[in-house]
Amino acid sequence: MSELNRRELIRIAEDLNGLSNDETRHFISRIVDDLTNLKPSIAFVGQIKAGKSRLINGFTGQAEYLPSDVNPWTTVITDMHFGHPSGRTSGAEFHFFDNPQWQALIAEGEELRNMFPDEEDSYKREMIEEQVEAMKTRAKLRLGESYKHLLGQHHDLDELTSDDLARYVCAGDDPTDEGTHDPGSDRGLYSDITRKAEVYFDIGHFPYPVTVTDTPGVNDPLLIREEISRQYLKESDFFVVVLSAHQALSRADLKLFRLMQALELGQIVVFINRVDELGGGANDASKVRADVMDGLEQALGNSDIDVLMGSAQWAHYALTGDETGIDHDEILAWLRAHPEQMKQYLSGVEEIKQGPGPISREGVLRFAAMIASGLPDLRRHVTKALTEGARQEQLNMAWQHLNSFAQGELERSTAHLRAIEVQDQPSPTNLDENNQTLTELRAMVAEKTAAITNDMDDVLANLRGVMDDTVAEAVSIVVRGPDGQSPLLAKDGETELNFTPLRERMRELVQGATQVVRQRMLSELYAIDMQSNAALRALPGWQEPVDNRMNTSAVRWFRPDTSALTRGITVELRVTWLSRLISRRSVLNRAERMIVQEFEMIGDDLVDTARSDLAERLQTVLDHYLALLAGHLEHRGGEGTNARAEAQRAVDQARRITDELGSVLGSSPVVTRQAEAAE
Repeated sequence: MSELNRRELIRIAEDLNGLSNDETRHFISRIVDDLTNLKPSIAFVGQIKAGKSRLINGFTGQAEYLPSDVNPWTTVITDMHFGHPSGRTSGAEFHFFDNPQWQALIAEGEELRNMFPDEEDSYKREMIEEQVEAMKTRAKLRLGESYKHLLGQHHDLDELTSDDLARYVCAGDDPTDEGTHDPGSDRGLYSDITRKAEVYFDIGHFPYPVTVTDTPGVNDPLLIREEISRQYLKESDFFVVVLSAHQALSRADLKLFRLMQALELGQIVVFINRVDELGGGANDASKVRADVMDGLEQALGNSDIDVLMGSAQWAHYALTGDETGIDHDEILAWLRAHPEQMKQYLSGVEEIKQGPGPISREGVLRFAAMIASGLPDLRRHVTKALTEGARQEQLNMAWQHLNSFAQGELERSTAHLRAIEVQDQPSPTNLDENNQTLTELRAMVAEKTAAITNDMDDVLANLRGVMDDTVAEAVSIVVRGPDGQSPLLAKDGETELNFTPLRERMRELVQGATQVVRQRMLSELYAIDMQSNAALRALPGWQEPVDNRMNTSAVRWFRPDTSALTRGITVELRVTWLSRLISRRSVLNRAERMIVQEFEMIGDDLVDTARSDLAERLQTVLDHYLALLAGHLEHRGGEGTNARAEAQRAVDQARRITDELGSVLGSSPVVTRQAEAAE
């Protein structure tokens, strides 16, 4: 669904609000808010010096906007908003740390480090605390008395220059180093207290509003920068992990991937940068890509992460004309080695030839460099993945709810007009009956909801128990070996433990249990629908709407999120082979206990996620249904003057809105992959 469709849905929803009752308006307002704030975020993450900033400049088309010189950044997360819902297209906001936020940074970092500990983590907290104190000291020296007044505040600039950006996010000279510090320079003036920068642009070449985020690098000698990058992982919808072609998939990269997997983050794509610096060109790049894909498969299991390649340097040349370090023969050789990109290049050249004005050699060369850079492919990949993912499902659900309201409003207004025309108007006394009926229906729905929730909790509690028993049994077999020969005690052998069958069994268990819950929910929702309609039919003079069915698609399309099962299991025994033989039982007991605990945590996450998702979908169905019921009852009250003309206007407006909704998507919403799977 295009950005135009999203805006049309917002406009139509606002029009529909004018026809609806209070309860329906409340629900439609929620839809409008969700559609208005539907702004996916794309974070670029990776090691320092992997070329993230220059890559983002090429990705966004903002040449040289983010500084890409050696180590320019401090601890600042930079959000670049394209087409922000507020309508803002220029300037920036800079948010400053306060003392509680600094302390939270240290505490949350401890939790992340404990997920995948290594031999360095024992001293990282102490170093990060020291670096936070150093930040405060530098800020006090730079800002003087204003330091304490700025904490927790923010600066809002209507326009933003490169000098402004340097004051807030670039390191600048260290004021504690008298040998290098220039007291007259304001570069880095606020950098040590700046927590986050938000910069605003028009929508540019993106198909819908997005936020692109530049993060400080991981594996950074300044650990506080790495800490902020790791903690920001939970804030984005899509991640571009930038690897350097010179050292792709290092130990630090693998640790980042495992952390992202453990945090159950959104969609991920890998971009191998700096292929222009490989001596063997496309051949070497293909080998690097194959190695990365093999490494991800071994480290993460059945990884379906896509791996793209390119060069931020080529994109920089394409945008700026700066030929420093550019080899045009190398660019053309790259295109020849990649037929799809060559096809894009040749097609683009034909378009350039047909355009106004003469075609220049430089223009063609720069166009070739942009295609070879891989940035157009990366943009298409990211926006397509976001469009077909959760964004598309949310747009489809909004369309369905709005269409249901619009169809219901058209039916009610048409029936109302017909009743007026035959002089069979309802009595004003029906207002009391309407209110009483709606109150009773709400009470019935609340009672049924509690019963459905209790039943769900019983099923999921049983699932949790079965899951724990399954984990304990399977882990014991794997750790101790099916024949009593534990892989952990094999001299000079592999100690890799295969838990794939356990993960598959856990997936089957959660899918089976949630299928039971889903079917029971649908059965109870059907009963609510039947009972509600029976109550409505018992009302004097009730006229049956053409379409009065409950929309249960939110529950019907539910599939459990099992991404927690991809989480790695890390057990560090820290014992030699000889000590394993001496203390065989204690080693195995400890390993079994630690692995069981980690799998039980995965099981808890599976169950908790399933419960919250099911409960949210159930509430969405019932909120929508109650709003529809309130609308059905609305027109049973008395009439004012000029009733027929008002009724006709209502019919015309409802018909217009229904037709407009149909034109947004043809006649029905785009079927998502999730919906296809549900059929």
